[in-house]
Amino acid sequence: MNLFDYYTEFMQDIYARSGAENNFSEAVFTERICDFLVDQAVIENYTYVGYRNSPRGIRVDAWEYDDNTEILNLFVTEYRVSAVLETLSKTDVMKIIKRVEKFFIESLTYNFILALEESTPGYDLAREIFDKSSSISRIQIILLTNTQLSNRVGDISKGTVEGYDCTYDIWDISRLFRIESSGKAREDVVIDFKETIPEGIPCLPAFTGSNDIASYLLVMPGQLVADLYDRYGERLLEQNVRTFLQFRGNVNKGIRSTIQNEPEMFFAYNNGLTATAEHIETDEKREKIKSITNLQIVNGGQTTASIFTAMKKAKADLSRVYVQVKLTVISPEQTDRVVPKISEYANTQNKVSAADFFSNHPFHLRIEEISRRLWAPSPEGGLRETHWFYERARGQYMNAQANLTPAKQKEFLSKNPRSQMFTKTDLAKFENSFNMRPYIVSYGAEKNFAQFANEIGQKWEKSEKQFNELYFKHLIAKAILFRFLDKNIMRQPWYGGYKANIITYSVAKLMHIVSSMNKCLNFDQIWKAQKLSPSLEIQLLIIAESVNKQIQDTPETITNVTEWCKKELCWQRVQATPIYLSQDLIAELLAVEEVAERGKNAEKIQVIDNGIFSQKYVLEKGAEYWKQVAQYGLNGKILSPKEMEIVGIACKIPNKIPSEKQSQIIIEVEKRVKREGFFSADL
Repeated sequence: MNLFDYYTEFMQDIYARSGAENNFSEAVFTERICDFLVDQAVIENYTYVGYRNSPRGIRVDAWEYDDNTEILNLFVTEYRVSAVLETLSKTDVMKIIKRVEKFFIESLTYNFILALEESTPGYDLAREIFDKSSSISRIQIILLTNTQLSNRVGDISKGTVEGYDCTYDIWDISRLFRIESSGKAREDVVIDFKETIPEGIPCLPAFTGSNDIASYLLVMPGQLVADLYDRYGERLLEQNVRTFLQFRGNVNKGIRSTIQNEPEMFFAYNNGLTATAEHIETDEKREKIKSITNLQIVNGGQTTASIFTAMKKAKADLSRVYVQVKLTVISPEQTDRVVPKISEYANTQNKVSAADFFSNHPFHLRIEEISRRLWAPSPEGGLRETHWFYERARGQYMNAQANLTPAKQKEFLSKNPRSQMFTKTDLAKFENSFNMRPYIVSYGAEKNFAQFANEIGQKWEKSEKQFNELYFKHLIAKAILFRFLDKNIMRQPWYGGYKANIITYSVAKLMHIVSSMNKCLNFDQIWKAQKLSPSLEIQLLIIAESVNKQIQDTPETITNVTEWCKKELCWQRVQATPIYLSQDLIAELLAVEEVAERGKNAEKIQVIDNGIFSQKYVLEKGAEYWKQVAQYGLNGKILSPKEMEIVGIACKIPNKIPSEKQSQIIIEVEKRVKREGFFSADL
């Protein structure tokens, strides 16, 4: 796929999501890119604004304020409806940036706030800027555009606005294409130490040089750690660590106390960082590291955040703070396999179920497997069935098309339409909304996913059989309902903003009403039709209008609607608001007992499926692999004679084929030898 093909497909997806209406497609584009930046860890969350005052040359499309870093992110969109990919010049860029800068400058004056309508998201942002004007440490203006940036734009990365330090970042269509077509989960981050430590960071090689994985021991100045976090933020934190911090919360007070009171003892007291990288540049003797590509902290996220916070908020002197670092350099081909293991083992002292709940978790593997084989009915009752493509790891959807001919790509897209692709964070958003936790969803994708990960991790351990084909069908029914609201709310005459909050609260409110009647939505019917019934569509929009009023009726102490939506008290108020379902919709509901019976039957089928998939897994690994497992088990005296006998059958594939039950035992054996340290290039 070339850039123009990518642009064409990308825009078709935007049109599809917006109902092909230009006045909505710009908002859909902005949210699509902001969601992408959340996945990239560029931002943690965002609030869509869509505010513009053309006569005064003012505009801002979304924003985020991080209380920890005290950085204000302001997003401005340049969106063009065109069949061809247009180019954005430097003159265009500067004009667009000036519009959002002017909004910031105006928001520093109270008269501007008084002139705004309080019910609009633009008011919330202006008020936030005014209230936080003394604590904002830096502004970051991010330009989002579906054009291609001209090569002549040059470097406009830094500046000042009304005395505030300001940085600029541009996300154009070619940048998105480079990332999504690279096969990598995130954009490369190259840290060059020439500016701060020209001679490089002293290091001690801790490997023999005989394999693809190299390790180093080094000591980083605390100031450097803080500066790196200030510049790159959570992009430095491996996803397990990032979610762990989201889940657990506050910065470690003990670390901060040491920095402030005994900085020279920090190295002695602190365990340091465990980190990985895809590439490093060293001097000829391999004694100093000059640059690091894709540094990821897999253990020590709290240490990093605490050092940064001590510098930023406590104005601590970091000149005597040093941090020990164990750095492992791993080739990109092995990153997905090795990094989660390092993260898992490094974080054993802080074991939480969310910490290893990522793309390699069995839950995700099962959802992916079902999504690839299960055909969804045609919504028009025709013969063309499709898949709902679960993107277990970032970039899977693009990678699946990477080497296809145009004809094959067209065939792939007809079977796997982009409008039916969903990610891990989408899944978490659907589930927590339907589980009536809209205040958690309102915290944003990362924090919502952390809560979801913890809960599903526990449910999986208790009984994995509940995650089966029926679960997947119901999940897709939830996605269809969720996306109906996403597409239609902006068309309503009462709509004025806060779409994301309205959607999750409306879904939760519907579920609360239905469950209070001891009933269930007919998810099976939604799956079969691949759309909602007219009565359900009408009811959802009625609920959404009521929710819109409720969430904007904030207490006197809270003026920011998006912050109010993060409070459980907000959900309690929405719950208490009486809304009655139409008789047509009530007639469609199912009894709880009937749904529970269907769930039990689905679990029985999953038991059979587990046996089939276990046998398939063992056969695909092959005899040579199982010989390695058997030898490791024998040398370490890990396995019983009976287990050795069963694994021995797998060592004779294809001459002997283990049964489904034997295959399940073999897989359990594999898990045990891995816990004991078994490692293979074939893992």
